[in-house]
Parts: sequence; C-alpha cells; structure tokens
Amino acid sequence: MTEKAKTKVGFRKILKKLWQSFLIFNNYAFTISTLFINIVIISNIMWPGEELHAAELAFLSGSAMYSMALSGILFGYLADKYSRTKLMVISQLIFGMGLFLNGFVPSGLGLTTFSYFLISNLLRSFASGGFQPLINSYAYDSTEESERSQFFGLLQALFQVFQILGMLFSAILFELSLWREYFWILGTIAFLFGILILLKAREPKRAGTHSILKDVLKDDNIKYEYKLTRETIRSTILAPTNIIAFIEGIFTTILIAVPDFLLIAYIQSGPYNISPLVTSILLILFGLPGALFGSLAFAKISDKLGQRNIKNRVYMITFSCAIIFGLFTAYFFLPLPYLTHAEGLNIAIVFAFPVTWGAGLIIFFARGVLGLWNINQPPILQAINLPEAQAKITSLNQFLELIGSGTGTILAGSLLILFNGNFQLTATITMSLGIIGGLMWLVSTLWINKDVERISLILKERGKEMNNQQEK
Repeated sequence: MTEKAKTKVGFRKILKKLWQSFLIFNNYAFTISTLFINIVIISNIMWPGEELHAAELAFLSGSAMYSMALSGILFGYLADKYSRTKLMVISQLIFGMGLFLNGFVPSGLGLTTFSYFLISNLLRSFASGGFQPLINSYAYDSTEESERSQFFGLLQALFQVFQILGMLFSAILFELSLWREYFWILGTIAFLFGILILLKAREPKRAGTHSILKDVLKDDNIKYEYKLTRETIRSTILAPTNIIAFIEGIFTTILIAVPDFLLIAYIQSGPYNISPLVTSILLILFGLPGALFGSLAFAKISDKLGQRNIKNRVYMITFSCAIIFGLFTAYFFLPLPYLTHAEGLNIAIVFAFPVTWGAGLIIFFARGVLGLWNINQPPILQAINLPEAQAKITSLNQFLELIGSGTGTILAGSLLILFNGNFQLTATITMSLGIIGGLMWLVSTLWINKDVERISLILKERGKEMNNQQEK
C-alpha cells in the first residue's frame, strides 16, 4: 500500500473513531464568526441608524471568551474524572439552547437588545468552553500517537471550512433580515447533535492507546486509575514547558483572534463598505482553499518532523506566528477601493479591482499557516503531561488563551475609539503583542525534550506496576 493510500485510510479511521468530536467542534465553528462577519448589521439591530458601536461589540465578543475560559476550567476538571461523552452531550445541549434563545431577542432597543444578545452569547460560550478540553481528552484516549497530528490537522481544516461556510450562511440570512431564523435553525441542529451523541457515542478507556501502556491496558480488568499528586503536579504540570505554554497563550491568541474582528470591521466600514455577503465570498474563494491545503499538508509535515524531534513542532508554531503577524498587518495597509453601499454589495465591482485579488492572496497564505499552531500545540501538551492531567492542562491552557483573546478583542475595540478609527495603528499595536508568544515558544526548546522524557519514565514505571498487578 502506498504512503498516500495509508494517509487516506488514516483519515477515514480517525473520522470513524472521533465523529462526535468533529460534530460538536464543527457545529461550533459554523457559528463562531457570526458576530464578526455581521458586525455592522448586528450593531444596527441594536442601535438602528447609528454608526458602528465598536466598543460594545468588542465587549460582546470579549466577554464570551472570558465565559469560555471559566467554563473550560470546570469541564477540564470534570473530564478527568467522568465520562467525556456525557459531558459532550451536556455542553452541546446548552450550546443549542443559547443559540435558540437568541432568536427571540427584541430588536432596536439599544442597550436592552445588547443585554439580551449578551446573555445568549454568554450561555453558548459557557457551553463551548468545554469543547476543547473534552475533545483533547477524548482524542488522547482514542488515537495512537502517530495519528494525533492527522487528527488535529483534519480537525483544524474542517473547523476553518465550516467557519467560512458559516460566515456565508449567516451573511445571507442576516442580509435578508432572517437573523432570528438563523439562530432557531442552528439551535435546533445543535440539540439534535447532542441527542445523537447521547444515543450513539462510546467512551474510550483512559490511557488505552498510549504506546507505553496500551499492551497492559488491553486487559479489561486493568484500568488506569492514577491520580495527580503533589509530587506529579510539581514535576510535570509545573515543568518549564508547561509554564511557558500557559503564559504564551495569552499573547499568541491575540495574534489569532484580533485579525478576524479588525479585518472584517475594517472592510465593512466606510469608506470601503464591502458587504457581509461579499466578504464571505472573498473568504470562501481564498480562505477556504488556504485552510484546507495548509491544515492537511502541515499535518503530515508536522507528524514527520515531530517524530524526529519534538522541537520541530515548536519551530513550526513560531514560524506560524511570524507569518500571521506579517501578512495580517500588511492587509491593513492595502489601498482598498472606496465604495458606496450599493457597490459593496456588487461582487463584480469589488473583484474588478486588482487590490482585491492581492487581499485574497494574503488571506489564502494567512489561513494556510494559521493551523500550524492548533496542529502542533495539542501534541506537545499531550507529550509533556500525564494521562490523568490531559483535560486539566487543556482547560488551564485554554483559560489563559481565551483571557488573552478576549482582552485582545476588547483592547482592539477600545484602541479604535482612542485612535479615532485608525485600523492600521490599532492592528499594529495589538498584533505586535502576539509576537511575544512565538518568542516564548522558542525559549521552551531549552527544556522540552527533558520534559517529554520525564513523562515517558513515569509511564514506564506505571506500566511495570500494572503488569505486576496483572500477574498477581
């Protein structure tokens, strides 16, 4: 069988084993950009006829990230003790409720409408805060080490695909004033997904696929029941690479989250006035191919280089940070055409300008490298932590990342007001903070191999202990 054929079989195998992870994550991806792509329309739903309320919309987004950060800690703690499958069902049903209720929000009442949007948004962000810890913990116990980069690569590729398709779907419905129907439809679908997971999904055995432990854990009578102790917390969770991963997340996520908020607000505001629908088409034509090609191609490369030395994963994350910073910063200095609202709705007019194609190429390459961080960080964290800490580590890391992401979005909205709508200066300042994260990852190469070896030695010792128990 050729290498290409093996890869295809691997992806099918991953989809079959982890279908519920793809289900909840892509359902979330479909809705994640609703606010950003329709920012001007949503502002008008709240404050009809007024200019864009950037600070309020930034707070709406940032507070949701804070909610996700806090709920992630709760779900991470629960995921290391209880069934990940049942927790997925609970989080998915709450997520659907948040979407469905958003369809009943009264419009045109200013802060009152804003408050109802805020409550609905906080409800579904609380639910979605559990998705990443649950998925990472479930994936750790469902995949072989050689499959994990392919899993995260495929997950990231499909996430970006559904994110962009969700942009288009929401842009069409919001443009047609069918935003209530949008929330009702997706809320109903989310509920149905939760019920499907409840009926069909199965719970994997903890640590059952780890290369060191999988042989001994084939025995149904033997279970991995180790718990974190003061000593293992000190020696593993507080290891240098973990500490760096926690801190860098605050900065790196600013680099990843801010462009979506600023870029879309930038091109949809005057004097450019590109409509949400045309914005979605631009992202589909350029962002979608870039996301697919980059995530799937880099997943294979990450596997090969990561097997040689885990430091290579760190280098790829740093490379991704530098390229994203350069490309997205350059975007805000493009000489975009001044358009009327009618011209911004006309696809032919928008794409008649050569600079639009230049902007599209930037989106293509930026989306292509965007997945490198999400492809390589989870395998690094899994390699330097024990099985009983996987969800906790993911949730702690997510907590700080979302704090950074939420703070970055709120900061961007505030700076726009401070600098009188100067997107160029705002983007340069906020995204410069993200470079700190890439530099911190480079520092982690001083300790990462030692931290990986420490985990291997602990698990080898535990494997012997469980073997001895089996013989007795």
